[in-house]
Amino acid sequence: LALGLISMPLGFFASLSKNKNLSFLTWCGYVWMGLFNFLFFFSLVELLMTSFYPHPYSYWIILASFIVGIWSLYRGLCAPVLVLHKLHHEKLNGLKLVQISDLHIGMLHLNETWLSKVVDTINLTNPDIIVITGDLVEGEFNSNAAKINVLKNLNNTSKKYYITGNHEYIHGAGPWESKLKELGFTTLHNQNEIIKFNNSNILMAGVPDRTIGRFIKNKKSLPDIALKTDHSTDYKILLSHQPSSVFDLKTETCDLILSGHTHGGQIFPFHVLVRLFQPVLAGFKTINNIKVFAHQGTGLWGPPMRWFSRSEIVLFVWS
Repeated sequence: LALGLISMPLGFFASLSKNKNLSFLTWCGYVWMGLFNFLFFFSLVELLMTSFYPHPYSYWIILASFIVGIWSLYRGLCAPVLVLHKLHHEKLNGLKLVQISDLHIGMLHLNETWLSKVVDTINLTNPDIIVITGDLVEGEFNSNAAKINVLKNLNNTSKKYYITGNHEYIHGAGPWESKLKELGFTTLHNQNEIIKFNNSNILMAGVPDRTIGRFIKNKKSLPDIALKTDHSTDYKILLSHQPSSVFDLKTETCDLILSGHTHGGQIFPFHVLVRLFQPVLAGFKTINNIKVFAHQGTGLWGPPMRWFSRSEIVLFVWS
């Protein structure tokens, strides 16, 4: 326990260093953070058991934490799963949209090689639209901008859109919008664009993260402004990093909100904490007649572990 406690601050300072030889300390710190979560969780379970059936401390806690830790580490290091969701709209028959979110490039193993495999998987689906719903990177702009250059290899025939998450600002706001433009993406910040598909008009709107005002003065996330249009539309999609942006809609509405941020809880029992702040943990939920989708994250943050969640690349197909 003492060694583990020391590993976390050491790992933190190692992550700030440009010396790659210290990266193992960062790994140790984050892995311990995950293991401590399991030790704490199973200790609470043991405490509840003891209150109903008094007995000496049981060492099953250590064994359970080790087994679940190894399993969750394996799950966290696995490649993102391609997940298919079918939606219905008579005018959008055949439309394919791929969503990736919360890649956190720059975090541990989430590097150019890993991102290249994500790009290859997306290209195999030959989508009409590709969207990134925030938390693209983990770290400051100068350290991570070059790591996402592989995104230029995405299907050139696809429409590509990007919005920022909170982590683009936590490490100091950089010119991410300009960088993504170089890579073929359109940034939608309180804006929209009309996409022609067959004989239908799709309004693609987007907002920056809800917390942008904490980092950049006088900047706000305004979904009503983003969705406002004088054009006739058949379907409206809003890109928002956080599912809770659905509650910011006052005068406008849409058919679908694509969000991320939650990581699907990533490591149980954090699922419970996420649900205290977000209306959707993972998947779909209809709120105020709007279908809200919470992506579980293509990458991850913190411990490279997943328990009762998955890393995913999501393909939506309309019929």
